[in-house]
Amino acid sequence: MDWRAINLRCATSISRVVNVFEIRDMRGVPWTKYKIKVLEDASGGFLAVANVSVRNDQGVSDGEAGLGRTEGEALQDLLTRLGDRLNSRQDWREEDFEWTDPQDF
Repeated sequence: MDWRAINLRCATSISRVVNVFEIRDMRGVPWTKYKIKVLEDASGGFLAVANVSVRNDQGVSDGEAGLGRTEGEALQDLLTRLGDRLNSRQDWREEDFEWTDPQDF
């Protein structure tokens, strides 16, 4: 049986982890590496999420994600968004970032 056809009962959606990537970035991310998880939803779309996010001026996480019709498109979309954000300034500090719980990733 295809995973997309599973009866979810009372659950509202299902997705699967397609891949996890480790990214090394020397521009200012504390500890110089982070992970990106790419998920496929039941409709065939892809979502890429990182285990780190940048906080805005009010200290709130931006929650940036990448979208695409393929795994590669979603990954590239998120890398572009994060890259643009990290290139927007040079003086990043540890408190500018929010990390997900390692058990969630």
